[in-house]
Amino acid sequence: MSRRAVALLPVIAGVSSALLFALAQTQLARLPRDAAGPELLISLPRFAQVLLAGGDRYLAANLAGFRVLVADTGRMQAADYAVQAKLQRDIAWFNPLHEDNYYVGAAILPWNGQVDAAQYVLGRAAEARSFDWYPLFQLGFLHYHFRRDPATGAGFLLEAVPRAETVQDQWSLQNLAATWIERGYQTASAAGMVEAMAAGSPSGNFRRYLQVRAQRLRALDRLQKAAAAYRERFGRNPASLDDLLREGLVREIPRDPLGLGYGVDATGWPVLNTQPRN
Repeated sequence: MSRRAVALLPVIAGVSSALLFALAQTQLARLPRDAAGPELLISLPRFAQVLLAGGDRYLAANLAGFRVLVADTGRMQAADYAVQAKLQRDIAWFNPLHEDNYYVGAAILPWNGQVDAAQYVLGRAAEARSFDWYPLFQLGFLHYHFRRDPATGAGFLLEAVPRAETVQDQWSLQNLAATWIERGYQTASAAGMVEAMAAGSPSGNFRRYLQVRAQRLRALDRLQKAAAAYRERFGRNPASLDDLLREGLVREIPRDPLGLGYGVDATGWPVLNTQPRN
């Protein structure tokens, strides 16, 4: 073999290697990928996780938390979220103060079918982090949105109020709780609860605002009682609030102090309007 041919051998080998690498990449790209990375394929028992962490449960929480944080949620399926839920439950048990755990739990778990796990993680965080109102807020939202239980959700918001450091945050929580209470209780009970919130609030614009909300609920309660009387008399709900007026069941259609007004839903039952009527 000539010297020139010998000199070309490294070049030929390099080109061949590059071509083989490119071919291998092409073939691998066509293969189906696992739904999730291997970090979420198994979940060890809690005692084993603590043992592997040298007996330190806080380190065990951090190690499990790292596995959750590096998981590629874009590739995960239902079974993978079940493993993540187990891991996040474990973290909450090891260290309920773990901030990343409850943030991730609230942001991912309930939206992927793991509502019970999210509630456990947030409940542990809310109990341990007495200085932090956000876990209670997230618990409230979980009950409102996923459990379809606005009354319980409002209770968590009210529990969070004393933890909020600013008056603005406190008012925001109370305002949202008042809205959820309106949707989660009988109207008269909701009015009483909002009145109690107003009585417990400092003097000023926000107390007056809560009083106005209670006032409109009292007016709605009167309309609903009139609608019940109309149904008893005619065997059907009114088609509009004007029916109550025509039959003398109310003297007038009350004016909504918030300007949205009152109406009837698809069944003819009086409700609060959620937006101004044209």
